Formats: sequence, C-alpha cells, structure tokens
Amino acid sequence: MPAERLILAEAIVLKLTPTGEKFTQVRLLSPERGLLSVLKRNRSKANGAHIDLFDEGEAHLDFKSGENANNGFLTEFNVSKKRNGLGKSYAALQGASWLSGLLLANPMHEDELAEESFRLAARALDALSDGAPPQAVLLKTLFVFARDEGYPMVADWASKLSPALSQSVTTLLNTPLSQITLDKQEQQTAFASLSRYVEHNTHIRLPQT
Repeated sequence: MPAERLILAEAIVLKLTPTGEKFTQVRLLSPERGLLSVLKRNRSKANGAHIDLFDEGEAHLDFKSGENANNGFLTEFNVSKKRNGLGKSYAALQGASWLSGLLLANPMHEDELAEESFRLAARALDALSDGAPPQAVLLKTLFVFARDEGYPMVADWASKLSPALSQSVTTLLNTPLSQITLDKQEQQTAFASLSRYVEHNTHIRLPQT
C-alpha cells in the first residue's frame, strides 16, 4: 500500500526511547492530534536535524494508507525551538520530565483539550528553560490542567487550605513567574498539597517521583 504523509505544523518531543539498534520511539504532543507514538530510524539522513527531548518543530510522519498515524514513522523534524536552558539546571530538567510524565499518563480525548494541553505544555517548558522556579511552574501548570479537566480547584481545593498555605497558593497562582519571591520550601509545600488533592480527588494520574 502507498504511504500517506501527515505534516504536523507544531509538535513537542516529550519522550525518546531506543527500540533496538535501528529505531527510536518518539512520543510527540501536537495541538492537532494530541499524543502520538511513532518510530524514527536512527542514523538516517532523511530524519533531518538531530532532535532532543522537549524540542519543538514541524513533524513529518509517514504511515501506511488506512492505518493510524501512531503506526507510522517520523521521517523529518524541522526544529523551530530548542529549550537549551533545561540542560543547564537539574531542577528544571526534572520539572520538564515530570510535566512530560503527566501528559503521557493522561491522553487527551478531545481536539480542544489537545490544543489546550499543547499550549499549556509549551508555556511551562519555556518558563522552565528560561529559569523560572520549577515548583511554581509545576503548581500553576497542574492547577490549570486539573481545572481544564473540569475539577473545582478553587471551590474545593483552594478554599479548604489553612490561612498560611492559602496565602502562599494565592501568591503563586496570581504572581508572574519572574516576580515570585516565596522561598523554595513554601513553593514545595504548596505544590505537594495540590498534588495530594489531585491524586486523591480526581482521575488524573500523576507521574511517580
């Protein structure tokens, strides 16, 4: 059967897993198709530029006619954004890996959610690469992710916090990342509280830490 080609104008590389000597499994997130799992042939000139985790760009996929694109191959990836800052900070890279795990564990089932998740992920990865406080980035991201899934984050979680924790959460959610001055422990405490709520009160699966 002739191959069909799908070109994704925007895609983020969420995971790269070696599969034997010849191929690498690539997990992509796109606003058009949500999560995709495709194979990339190693050491092939047709694959274009070398790609790294969390690169963003235009993805070209080939797959057999009549089959799902998830059974296809990544034949080209034109990188438009490399988030080099992630490799300069272990905490930032750890945060990006946690975010990737969150997205991979919770596939989107509707087109509009795929679009929202892609934009959310792109903003969070940009912030982490630019040196924003990782725990604050993850708290904001998880809060929005859960809210977009329809959970009453303000009415249920935030409204039941102790006064001190409520103040920290309000500050973190309402303050631009570049202006956050809360210490790391306060940020970690707020994020841990949100994670516990999501784990025990929603269907959202959190990455193992």
